[in-house]
Amino acid sequence: MRIFSGESRVTITERLHLMIRKTLIGLTALAAVVAVAADNHPHKMLLMDESRSRVHYVDLDDASKNWEIVFPKRYRDVQLIGNRRLLVSSDSGFCEYDWDTRKQVAEFRDASLAGSESVRRLPDGRTIVGCNKRNADKTTAIVFHELDKANKPLRTATFAGLNTLRLFRLSSRGTLLFGANKTLIIEGNLDGKILRKIEIKDGGHFYEVLEKADGHRLAAGGYGGFIVELDADGKELKRWGGKPGPAGLGFLFFGAMHPLKDGRIVVANWTGHGAQDSEKGHQVLMFAPDGKLLWSWHDPKLAGTIHRVTVLDDLDVAAPFEERPAGSKNP
Repeated sequence: MRIFSGESRVTITERLHLMIRKTLIGLTALAAVVAVAADNHPHKMLLMDESRSRVHYVDLDDASKNWEIVFPKRYRDVQLIGNRRLLVSSDSGFCEYDWDTRKQVAEFRDASLAGSESVRRLPDGRTIVGCNKRNADKTTAIVFHELDKANKPLRTATFAGLNTLRLFRLSSRGTLLFGANKTLIIEGNLDGKILRKIEIKDGGHFYEVLEKADGHRLAAGGYGGFIVELDADGKELKRWGGKPGPAGLGFLFFGAMHPLKDGRIVVANWTGHGAQDSEKGHQVLMFAPDGKLLWSWHDPKLAGTIHRVTVLDDLDVAAPFEERPAGSKNP
């Protein structure tokens, strides 16, 4: 039997107390996030599940209403386009699904659209598809294809030297907003011209860039695990999140966002490509305007890793929805 000196006993006791305190602090923080008032979190969500190749409708008030659509491959983007239809990006184009039957009702594929990542349907019926291209000489480009109502090509915008497009969105001016090359936030147009390039060195593949009603931009920092707000000149104003985050929540990769009307922001926290990687961290997070984490959602049995979230509480699934300010111009 080993006998410890009084000093050793004190040291061990202090270490145990410190471990206990850290554990209690972590559990308290987690409980504070999860035990949020029932009227202060989303009630209905549409979630793109990357690791299990599907989209989920989740009703947090009545699980019997939950449903899912299983895709043949891992698709990235989804949009409510009206007439109770979902527009979904595919690997070489896009497809449409009926909200009520969950059946595919339309599809468009073309070799020119290989590497498709993101898609947006415009009010006049045009469609823009964003693609990643890798050429035979190993050079890269991000390419946007504009199609008319009949899916005939109108314009092609090529941004040579850029790579790793995830989602693109449209600004109030009708310009393209997207992340590229890990640390870049880009604004460009359908003529292939870069209008603005901002670098944030601790970004980790910016997943989505959105414009707020005041003209500021929100960008989800990917592996940086944060959301950043930039003013019209590209100056950083504030951040939400940041690693490591509260104990037990597993901040890894911040994906698509849904800013709510009251200033709260809901964001997907993607945690890996594996079907069970959703066990590693909470899948959906909600932040207050001041940056405080208000709520999180974690159900790894129901869903895999989430990279896109749309809050449906105030949306009509029969009406088109696009994340840009009212009165925006079309490209």
